[in-house]
Amino acid sequence: MSNPTPARGRGRGRPIAPARLDDFLLNLAETADVATAAELSGLCRSSLYRLRKARPAFLKRWDEALHLGTERLQDTAMRHVLQGVERPVWYAGRQVGTATQHDHRLLQFLLKAHRPEIYDRDRAAPAAPPFDLIKRMAAAEKRMAVYEKPAKKPAAKKERRRG
Repeated sequence: MSNPTPARGRGRGRPIAPARLDDFLLNLAETADVATAAELSGLCRSSLYRLRKARPAFLKRWDEALHLGTERLQDTAMRHVLQGVERPVWYAGRQVGTATQHDHRLLQFLLKAHRPEIYDRDRAAPAAPPFDLIKRMAAAEKRMAVYEKPAKKPAAKKERRRG
């Protein structure tokens, strides 16, 4: 088991216990926010940044946790785009129902991030010349023909008699 790290916590002079560092990394993976993760773990951000700079192994774990947190945020954003978010509908001061609201600006942002060649004007590739649909269809038919051919049965081997 590893020894407590030499980085100092809020109590100045006390090493940060590995369990508290693990707690910080779990919180970082959940929130993707260093300040929030540090606060939830009861640790000082500056101590964590010093430890990150001094220990390559901790830096690697930090980066992995931050990556997981960012992936989680992206998954949440995608879910909000695809499924929407239920919002209350009010009439005359009373809630009369709910409506699903889709975030179209978030959709636009995600499309620019994932398909910049199409949706980001600054990074878009020059427009391709129109493709020849007839040629593409002919090529597709050739590929499909390979899959549609009945499988050939192997020829039966004749037994030779030795005499």
